[in-house]
Amino acid sequence: MSYRLISELQTRVDRWRETMLDDAARLRYYQRNLLEMRRFSPRPHNSITLTLRQCAAARKMMNHASRALASCRSNIKELSGNNLQ
Repeated sequence: MSYRLISELQTRVDRWRETMLDDAARLRYYQRNLLEMRRFSPRPHNSITLTLRQCAAARKMMNHASRALASCRSNIKELSGNNLQ
């Protein structure tokens, strides 16, 4: 329908996808750090706790980006008339 609106939503999809990929990479980085820290014999509990919080925050951000991405894609399908009901 409105090609300008669809184009704007497609731009949002691209941005959210990039955000989601960045968040996923950040989460993998924190998880690798956590695994490395757990290999130490005298565990630095403060560092492990911080890394666990960072993992949880990165996971939340990634899930939010994923939901926003799905919503934008759904809106594009609806506007372009390709939604299946």
